[in-house]
Amino acid sequence: MDMTQAALFLDGRGRVDEAVNLFTFGEDEMRWLCWLYGYRLEYFHQVSSSYRSAHLRAVLDPDPRARLRGDWMRRPDLRPDTPSPLPWTVRRSGDTSPLWTPPGWPPGHGPLRPAPGRMPLPGPEQIQDRYHPAGVFALAGALALGAAAVAATHPLLAAGLALAALAACTAYRPLKHHRERLQQSAAHRQLPYDRAPGAGPPPLPDDLASERPHREDEL
Repeated sequence: MDMTQAALFLDGRGRVDEAVNLFTFGEDEMRWLCWLYGYRLEYFHQVSSSYRSAHLRAVLDPDPRARLRGDWMRRPDLRPDTPSPLPWTVRRSGDTSPLWTPPGWPPGHGPLRPAPGRMPLPGPEQIQDRYHPAGVFALAGALALGAAAVAATHPLLAAGLALAALAACTAYRPLKHHRERLQQSAAHRQLPYDRAPGAGPPPLPDDLASERPHREDEL
């Protein structure tokens, strides 16, 4: 499944909960795709590496700007000088840079991909859930209980489990610092584009500029 097929799931319903099989993109692209169509990606977990299967869960963003962006992505108005909620471009002759054409768009047209450092990030709540240090203590507790259960009959195994429990506890502080760094980055993240909502598209390529319709005030 490519991004075009995944985009068809983001059809404006309030909640999307789907299995994505044989996907050819990563979580960053899926998060950007959700942002384009006015959704917030809640969950994108790879289930099988062999079949590249994942579970996708996204909810519709209540922000009016997100709704506007999603509606425009499904029914884009690509006329020259027409305001658009995000920058888009047209593939030029001989251009080999990647350009994704969403479903319903004319061939060779597509939204500009954000710079790597501007791709949408998980929200602070999602980071809290994903990197919650309580899981470390739960693992350490389970290992400690296992060590106690086999201590009398398998002392070497018990010692190994006890060491593993101790190692799990020592991972708490690095995980906590990593989570805090991610939350700080998410709190100060930039929007994917500098262009403000409502800005027009970039200039057309030379081979299409001659087809640009004239407005009455230009005649």
